[in-house]
Amino acid sequence: MDNARIYINPVSGSIKVIGPVDFVDSEGNILETKENVKFCGCGLSKDKPNCDGSHRDKVKKD
Repeated sequence: MDNARIYINPVSGSIKVIGPVDFVDSEGNILETKENVKFCGCGLSKDKPNCDGSHRDKVKKD
């Protein structure tokens, strides 16, 4: 298995993970495994913790 790669967008703050990611509960149980996920880093997403692209509107206004 290759290591996942994490990319942080310095403008929007979004965090993209390329590769498989295990989502684990507080007891260590794997709830699901996803590939190529993008997390919100700006706080504007309506689908947190996932990025829904809401940062684009803020970047355009600035």
